[in-house]
Amino acid sequence: MKKFVFTCLLLCTSATVFSQAAIIALIFGDKVATENFNIGLEIGGSFKNVSNLEGSNMFLGMNFGISGNIKFNDHWSLHPTAYFLSQKGGKLDRFSLMTDNPELNSEFQNVPTELKLDYIDVPVVLNYRFTNSNFKIGLGPMVSFLTKSHAVYENQFGKFDHNISQWTHKTEWSAMFNVGYIYYSKKKQKEIHFLVQYVHGFSDVYRDVLFSGDNRNHYFGMTLSFPFIKKD
Repeated sequence: MKKFVFTCLLLCTSATVFSQAAIIALIFGDKVATENFNIGLEIGGSFKNVSNLEGSNMFLGMNFGISGNIKFNDHWSLHPTAYFLSQKGGKLDRFSLMTDNPELNSEFQNVPTELKLDYIDVPVVLNYRFTNSNFKIGLGPMVSFLTKSHAVYENQFGKFDHNISQWTHKTEWSAMFNVGYIYYSKKKQKEIHFLVQYVHGFSDVYRDVLFSGDNRNHYFGMTLSFPFIKKD
C-alpha cells in the first residue's frame, strides 16, 4: 500500500520519465536486493543559490532520483545516485532582459528575476557508518548535466520566461558532503535514511556574456532515501 501511495505522489510531482524510473525501482527493488547491494528512491528539497551574483537570494528546488548502495563492510559503503530531477538557480532583485527585440527588452529592465536551472545530477559518495550507531557521513564528487536553463522576468504587468541555455555551460562539477541518520523498522524490515546534504560547485555556471566572474552552484538540502533491503 505504501509503495502504491508513494508512486502516486511521484506521478503527480514529476515528469513522465521520473515516474517511470520510480515504478521500475518499485517493481525490481526488492528482487535485486542482496546483503551487500540495494537500490532505492530518493526525494528531497534544497535551498540553492548561484555565487557572485549581486542581489541574489536563495531558491528552493526539488531533487528526485534513484540510488544504489554497495556495502563493503559494516562501516564503508559506496552510494552512487542519479537525480533525474535537480532544480537549481537563484533569485535576483534586479536584472534586465537581453533578446533581439529592443521593444521587449525595454519592458523588463532592472526587474526581479528568477534564474531556473534543471540538471541531471550524478554524485558518487563514499559513506562511513560509525560503530554501533545509526549515523553516517559521506563525501564524493558529483557531475551535473544541464537539461534546461531559463530566466523568469517579472514587471507590473506579468512575467516573461526566457530560454538562456545558450549562455549556460552544459556540464558542472561539484563535491557532495552529507550527514545521515538510518531509521530501521524490525517489524517491517524497512529502512529510511534521513540525509542533510551540502553541495559545493567548482564549475562556472554561466558564460561571461550573461554574468562575469565565476558563478557556482552551491546549496544545503534535506533528502529522504527509501532503500529496498534484503529480507531475512
